[in-house]
Amino acid sequence: MTMVDVDVLTARELQVLSLTCAGHSAQEIADRLHIARCTVENHKRHIYQKLGVAGQGQAVSQGLALDLLDLGPAVPRPRVPAGRDLVVLHARCPVATESVTRAMIRDGRPLCAVRDTVGGDDADAWPGALRFTAVLVDPLPADWQLPLRLGARAVAIPSAPPCAATVSDAMARGASAVLWLEDVPDHLCAVLDLVASEYVVVGADMCRRLLPTPHLTGREHDVLVTIAAGHTVRQSARLLGIASKTVESTRARLFRKLDARNRSEALANAYRAGLVPAEPPAPAGRE
Repeated sequence: MTMVDVDVLTARELQVLSLTCAGHSAQEIADRLHIARCTVENHKRHIYQKLGVAGQGQAVSQGLALDLLDLGPAVPRPRVPAGRDLVVLHARCPVATESVTRAMIRDGRPLCAVRDTVGGDDADAWPGALRFTAVLVDPLPADWQLPLRLGARAVAIPSAPPCAATVSDAMARGASAVLWLEDVPDHLCAVLDLVASEYVVVGADMCRRLLPTPHLTGREHDVLVTIAAGHTVRQSARLLGIASKTVESTRARLFRKLDARNRSEALANAYRAGLVPAEPPAPAGRE
């Protein structure tokens, strides 16, 4: 499609686009604007054509990117279903905005996107009766003011696989959940429900990264290296110059420290903890 000058969007089309961004269905928009649902659908088609997009998610992203949406207090506030918070999204990346918006719309949840987390959007004037969850994509330090001002729970969404420092920083700043952007389509809504029920949600893999690295003795480290190389107990004993029973007892201690039940799990946990290189040495041949 060809991009058309956005100035040709009518005031009614801007209203429809803003309400769509706030998470309203076509019927809800029709009820709020006192027009027929088919009229809303016609407005949406005109909006897609004028913005040069193929669907609703792209239209919302384009509207945010072009600063078309009036999301201040003058926009009618969504009706929030009982037990669900109004999600307030702040994201600088259009791809992230679209991913979160699609997940919310698919689940019929109320959403409001804001461009400014500090002063531009008058969040302090929003109705105090509403409950909020702030979703922050790749938040900068100043962005954490938004959940504080709203009295909201916060969900941090890093666009890159989160490292221990990212998770620790988000939790230290008060995040109730940390969710990788790639997992948003499948897991965001479930995470929001858990957060609304006072749970703290961090993926199992992220938790492992936050755990302290176990301290291994020199002997335990040597045995771990032989496991990574694929040696049997007998091969390890011969290579290290110790008895097979010593290798077995050392392995047992090693597995306890790595919270592992077998060699494979021990190696996986050791890799996560940085105790063995990503490329283990090739197994030694039999003598």
